[in-house]
Amino acid sequence: MTPDLTSRRGILDPEAAERHFRLTRYAPSEDLAHLVDRHWVVAWDLDEPYTQEIVTHPSFNMVFEPDADLIYGVVTERFRRQLRRRGMAVATKFRPGGFHPFHPVPAHTLTNRVIPVSDVFAPFAVEGSETERIAAMEAGMRAHEPVDDPRVDEIGALYAAILADPELRRVDQLCSLAGYSKRTLQRLFREYVGVSPKWVLQRIRLHEAADRMADGEGDWAGLAIELGYFDQAHFIKAFKAAIGRSPAEYSTATG
Repeated sequence: MTPDLTSRRGILDPEAAERHFRLTRYAPSEDLAHLVDRHWVVAWDLDEPYTQEIVTHPSFNMVFEPDADLIYGVVTERFRRQLRRRGMAVATKFRPGGFHPFHPVPAHTLTNRVIPVSDVFAPFAVEGSETERIAAMEAGMRAHEPVDDPRVDEIGALYAAILADPELRRVDQLCSLAGYSKRTLQRLFREYVGVSPKWVLQRIRLHEAADRMADGEGDWAGLAIELGYFDQAHFIKAFKAAIGRSPAEYSTATG
């Protein structure tokens, strides 16, 4: 699957974000692309503190900053980070299930948790320019010799299918595509991704809704129907729980 290096999905108030920090994405090397979605760099230089919120993806992230090197499991709530003064974070976003070959423990045990990079990898010499740091991170991942696991490619194909087909909205549809029972699919996602198939399907729909509102979509009631919500009330409830604001409030703030 080709990495998406331009999407703003998950970044709340993206135009405000662009005024406060630089976000640059880099494609992974070909030999790691089945496990790594992309590398990303955030750099900021601020006179006043700025808090950014992210509606997260079903992915692990490995983040190197001056004061900490951390691995984040899937975060199910909004992620908030206050940026102060000047700094830079260089990170790797793994594909859903893509971290499992490096650290084959049940992914759900790391959901909403943070662990030091040193709990998994040998020390990384992350120094120099952005591209030099990313090269060092990739070298460290290769040296770790991730386990070859066909289930990771299987999850990757299912996730790609969800992104490609807006009509794929229900767990039973995903079960039919995978050829698994609901219980088997749930176990697979719990072990490799860290969240349920239902959570992944809902999160992708909410990403789509927030992204289109930030781009000027005004008919959020029609958008709720288009995205397959049972009714407008269900959409408003799900949107507010994930975004922290009602569709009307978010559309006004970003419009």
